[in-house]
Amino acid sequence: MTLILGMSKPEGIYLSVDYRVTDARTQALVDDASVKSLTVHYPPLDNGGPKVLMGFTGVAILPDGTPTMTWVRETLRGETEVIDQSMAHLRARLNRDMARLRAPLIINVLVLEKDRRLFGGLSNISRSPVGQVSVAREFGYVMRELDDWSMFANGSGAEVALTGGHLARLQPHLGVVPREPVNHMKLLATINRRIATNDRRVSPFCHVSFINADDRFGPTSRAFVENGESAPFNMSMLLGGIDLTEMMSDFMNHSQAFFNGEISELPEPDPAEMNERLKRRP
Repeated sequence: MTLILGMSKPEGIYLSVDYRVTDARTQALVDDASVKSLTVHYPPLDNGGPKVLMGFTGVAILPDGTPTMTWVRETLRGETEVIDQSMAHLRARLNRDMARLRAPLIINVLVLEKDRRLFGGLSNISRSPVGQVSVAREFGYVMRELDDWSMFANGSGAEVALTGGHLARLQPHLGVVPREPVNHMKLLATINRRIATNDRRVSPFCHVSFINADDRFGPTSRAFVENGESAPFNMSMLLGGIDLTEMMSDFMNHSQAFFNGEISELPEPDPAEMNERLKRRP
């Protein structure tokens, strides 16, 4: 399943997401290299447009084999829209393409704007007045403004995060600005690893992203792995509707091949292929 940990702090917003996918019925390991987070920068890019960190828990692979976050990224890219239009488009496509699967899916959305923070998301999980959980026929969308520094946990590991006191250990750090954001990124990664020892549906390694609120720091994103572990190098990002994910992956792969002596020069991008990758999913 998944563990998502998020924080909204004075210096910016953080999101940690693990890589593991397990079978919901048998709990058997399906994949330990699933990218389940996305960074989105909305216009105006040079004047404090909204910046978003997204992570999901629930159905991870569509019937045609498309990973869920790949589907989300391809659905959001393309047309440049304000965040409300973008989220409305995503909800409409979720209802069109995903709701019929009747599989649980929650997409958490943490937003940093110039003068405020917001938290919400899209979900087809329904709770009755007596607390019974079921899969709804349509996806709902909720977004609320945060009035204080805050944190959240979601996914299968969220219960361990709460009952094991891990969220309580984060609480004293919420109002503290670290020397470097990577210090608190490491803190989230450490908590993810500890929770993974008690919940085998969570990978011990995770990906943590940070988006800065001002010019004291810059944005950063990295996988936290230990010796013997590996995680995909994937900076899943949309910048003003432009999908940088596969472009960055190609560049890194070609650069590695060049430095290894496998190729003599970096290849020129194929314009037709690039245009195809930038198209929004219909």
